[in-house]
Amino acid sequence: MIVISAQAFPPRSGGIENLMAGLAEHCAAAGYEVLVLADGAADADENRPYKVERFTGPRPLRRWMKARRLRQVVASGGVDAVYCCSWKSAEPIAMALPCPVIAYGHGNEFKPAKSDRIRKALAHVDTLICVSNETQDRALTMVPDTCTISIIHPPVYPHTPASDADREWAEDMFKVSGHRLLSISRLIGWKGQDQAIRAVAAMRLEWTDISLVIAGIGDDEKRLKALVKDLGLDSNVVFAGRVEGGRKTALLEAATLFVQPGRQIGEEREGFGITYLEAALAGLPTVSGNKGGAPEAIVDGKTGLVVDGEKIDEVIAAFRRLLTEEGTVASFSEAARAHGQAALWTNMIGTILAVAGLEDRRHMKKNAGATDPQNPKGASNGQT
Repeated sequence: MIVISAQAFPPRSGGIENLMAGLAEHCAAAGYEVLVLADGAADADENRPYKVERFTGPRPLRRWMKARRLRQVVASGGVDAVYCCSWKSAEPIAMALPCPVIAYGHGNEFKPAKSDRIRKALAHVDTLICVSNETQDRALTMVPDTCTISIIHPPVYPHTPASDADREWAEDMFKVSGHRLLSISRLIGWKGQDQAIRAVAAMRLEWTDISLVIAGIGDDEKRLKALVKDLGLDSNVVFAGRVEGGRKTALLEAATLFVQPGRQIGEEREGFGITYLEAALAGLPTVSGNKGGAPEAIVDGKTGLVVDGEKIDEVIAAFRRLLTEEGTVASFSEAARAHGQAALWTNMIGTILAVAGLEDRRHMKKNAGATDPQNPKGASNGQT
């Protein structure tokens, strides 16, 4: 059995939530019984291919209850590994376990003011999986010698097929058939949507058929909408709200360029940026900022361009290049799609399991069936 302890888990939305849900789903697909100990109310948990136990109430109480339950499950035997969504989920365990304990590191949770607390929380963690080299740099001084670090970029899901209705909706969002820019993320200051809006304002003087769709929700929404109004871009910029499934796919299919020229604000910056890989999987060239782990999500000069998100001239120049250089756009699109394919969960789960000394059991079943003369159908049955 694999146990996943997660503060961040659906139905809450966000990169960490999606990462933990993907981990649970693909550990189960790899042949393991999976139990998720998650914060929050149940949400279609009975339909998931793994078990979920929920913990609610005041934070101190649910942390204690979840840690107690985790220790009970491990003590009963048969647990191959424990994965924690972050050091915060590892902290309440507070003891060594007789199985590998893996925690994820994302970036902004590694604050110098909490270094002693983080070091103590990781004292009983065997491996910290950092989502980027930049996250490792932030965490390095807070990780005890007993905890190793492994850098594994977050995997990406295949896109949900878009329906005709989804595509019609996406066409309505973009409004124009010309240059279509897309941003999908939480609306947070350091994501760089405001710089994308300013770039569109400058480029509209040359291209009247340019549009930008911003999909997502967040605390920066009011400020961004005010900026659009101040710049007179109501006919060029559309806020699509939170999008998922086929509608998300339809937006990616309809766009010509993915833009998220992020920057650092205070201590906050991008830990990695899974949406860059989602865009790549759709064959979209991307523009990212040069802060945090975002540059690691693209191949600069091949699948996208990295810019200084603080410098609007750099943002505009990158947008212009990827919208006008036809040979470059085609080359970037092909490379982006291959980059996204390599990052699919099915191609990455073996690497994540290997951190805990485990294997993808689908391959074991396939190989065993193929070589067992007593079970000639085993190879076929072993595929999932």
